[in-house]
Amino acid sequence: MLKNGAVVFFSGTGNSKYIAKIFKEEFQKLNINLDVINIEKESGLKKEYDFYVFGGPIHAEMLPRILTDWINKNIPNEPKKCIVYHTLAGDKHSEGRVYLAKLLNKKGLDVVINTSIQMPNNYYHKFFKRDTDEEIKKVLDLAPNKVKAIVTDFLNDKRSNVNYKKITAGTKLVYDSFLVYAKKYAKRNFSVDTSKCINCKICEKECPTNNIVMNEKNIEFYNKCIGCEKCIHRCPTNAILFKNEPFIPYKIEDYI
Repeated sequence: MLKNGAVVFFSGTGNSKYIAKIFKEEFQKLNINLDVINIEKESGLKKEYDFYVFGGPIHAEMLPRILTDWINKNIPNEPKKCIVYHTLAGDKHSEGRVYLAKLLNKKGLDVVINTSIQMPNNYYHKFFKRDTDEEIKKVLDLAPNKVKAIVTDFLNDKRSNVNYKKITAGTKLVYDSFLVYAKKYAKRNFSVDTSKCINCKICEKECPTNNIVMNEKNIEFYNKCIGCEKCIHRCPTNAILFKNEPFIPYKIEDYI
């Protein structure tokens, strides 16, 4: 009988955090506790759990290394059941998204569900277009039912077909190349409109890799960016520019 679990997540712009919140709510409806663990806030587990939910955004077809490294370091090697979810703008799950599932399997965990959940696009200033408000609301409205179905399948042991023999070396190579590109991504592309900046330092405080230093509205980026987009989307006054041009961010709280 599952009574106490944890959802472990990393979130840049808030999509994966929102899904973690819905998982907690759905399990609570069934009198099952689910602690919410943001890997940026917690250095490890503080107690033992019956099961886990792991989730984060897709970056170049993989979950961010910051998440998989935390999981590999902190999750015990024991046969606990778990769910893996990936958030992304696409509406389909790729069976090639098995990197974390394989890692967990090697640690002895039992991956019951390995799936993807469509969320609004948050990477649109360079290659893609921003979703309309109507498209954003439509996608967000679908998320609770998707999570509810995942929870039901998990508790009924209705399993995902996880191909643990799938070779992920190519996917990892693409992701590693993305990380090399991403290191200087913010430095190359982002700057600050000092007339809008209120020197709140949210960008500095919330950067998951401590890549930003803000000093009296003067922003400096180092070479540790992972392309999570948190700084440009979470700025409360939209003061961060892309290529010296104003940027319309995606703020999930405006739609939920």
